[in-house]
Amino acid sequence: MMRQVPPGADFSLTNLSAEPKERHEKLVDLFGQYIFWMRNWTNDSTQRLVESPEAREQLSAILRELYEKTARLAPEDRDRALRLAESSVDAFIILLLRMLAHRGVDFPLGKQHAVRYRLEMEIVEQETDEIAHEEVVNRDGKKHFADYWGRWLNRFREK
Repeated sequence: MMRQVPPGADFSLTNLSAEPKERHEKLVDLFGQYIFWMRNWTNDSTQRLVESPEAREQLSAILRELYEKTARLAPEDRDRALRLAESSVDAFIILLLRMLAHRGVDFPLGKQHAVRYRLEMEIVEQETDEIAHEEVVNRDGKKHFADYWGRWLNRFREK
């Protein structure tokens, strides 16, 4: 089942390196932990909805239909469907990371402009909401941002 505590709960800002490249890599990995936390949450939720009639009852009839049909499949077919759903989530995340990593002009906006994304992580004081640290995590890393997927997969898949 999904880890209930979000990533970073045991993280300390004081443990961040003063060296910018090391700090950046640590924060990129923190972002990766959140991605995998949400990935695993999604996959666990899908499996729970397929396996539990009580969980499906919490959904509206239109949302429940596909889970009901999947629940009626033979066990090996149900397992195959769940693995396909997990692969689809992974494929979406990889495409999202590629979009966020993109620095060129392949996403045109009219004839003169293009769209790209800047993903800024803010670390804030919980009581005051003051920003303690800001970091653009999708640029200037050791790797192309989307290429962190493999590292995160190895490190955070089961967390």
